Formats: sequence, C-alpha cells, structure tokens
Amino acid sequence: MKKYLLILLVVITAAVSGCSQVQNSPESSTASSSPSVSESSSPEASEPPSEVSESSAPVSSSESEPSSSEIADTPQTQTVTLYIGMDGNFTGYPVAFDGDISTLTPEFLIQSISDLTGWDLSLADEVTTGKGGMTVCFSSECALFTGPPDPQNEEFFVYDSYQLAQTILDSIQHTLQYNFVDPTLGDPSSLPIYYCMEDNQPLTLESLNITFPLDEPYPGWPKG
Repeated sequence: MKKYLLILLVVITAAVSGCSQVQNSPESSTASSSPSVSESSSPEASEPPSEVSESSAPVSSSESEPSSSEIADTPQTQTVTLYIGMDGNFTGYPVAFDGDISTLTPEFLIQSISDLTGWDLSLADEVTTGKGGMTVCFSSECALFTGPPDPQNEEFFVYDSYQLAQTILDSIQHTLQYNFVDPTLGDPSSLPIYYCMEDNQPLTLESLNITFPLDEPYPGWPKG
C-alpha cells in the first residue's frame, strides 16, 4: 500500500511540474521575441540616411564662380567700327578690340583699316590729340604716295590714285570722328582731323596737285 502511495505521489509531482513549465514557456517566448519584433519593424532604424549625406556635401565656391583676380586678369573684348568710303557714303566694318574702350587709340583704328583693305597707311609719328582735334602724320611709304597695292583686295578695289587718296582720307576722318565722339552726346563731325606728312609738313599729293594746309582741319575732298 505504501508502495502505491509513493508511486502516486511521484506521478502527481511530475504532473504539477509539467504544468508549471507549460505555463511559463509562452511568457518567456513572448518576452524573448518581443525585442526582435520591435527592432525589425522600426522604420527609422531600417532606412539609411543616404539622401542626407548626399545633399550635405559641401560645394567649392572656386568651382562655381571665378575669383576676383581671375576676373581682373581677363581682357575685355569690345567691338569698334571702321568706316570705309568717300563723299559721305561709308560702309561699317566691326573689328574686335581687346581692352577697355577708354584705351582705344587712333593708331589702332588706322592700322585696322590698313589690315582690312590692304592699303599701306604707315605713319611718320604718333597721332597727336588734344582739345584742338587730332593730327595724323603719314610717312613716305604710305599708299597716298606709293599708290594702291598690287594685287588689290577686290572688296576695296580702286581705279586710280585719285580715288585711293580720297577714300583713305575720308575713311580715316570718319572712323576717328565716330569712334571718339559718341553720336548720342555730340556731333562727331565737330572733332577736327588734321593731316600732315613727314617733318610736320603740309600733306602734299604732288601727282594730284593737291595740298592740305597744316593749320586747317581736313574739310573733305576738294570738289572739281
């Protein structure tokens, strides 16, 4: 009888112990699994801040904008106009000028006319400028004394020394006047242009029997 009671006690003890383990296992399972669920379901933790890192990259100002020293060293390109023609009929030819317009010189304009047309416009001296106007002094090598080049530029073809001389003097006068007097501020023709030759002598075209006095601005080509 005692033997059976002992066996029954062992069975009851085992049953009670098994029930307690079954009740405790869901709690421990729930407790152990809950952290993993919260970690995997968090949107903030799963999304890397890739966009923030890309947009926060610094931009170098030297790549997007030139420095003040680079701007200062860059030459300014202006456009000036050469006027070729005679008797008040001129055609304008734009030419590039590197630099501030305030540094434009008569010599540059005259040389540009020479380069464009092919006419030798050598000067005996620098062009003098002042309140009284400008004085252009031609050298003996100038086309005024030697005639047109051979061959001629077809666009600026002249038939004789008479036409060449008038075109040269009229073109230089008109070009200087309209580049050094703003037509919106004054009358370009009000700028006197004087012509002379080497040793500050009156401009004399012996082959044409024409002389222009030193003390009078160029009035235009003589009529008749």
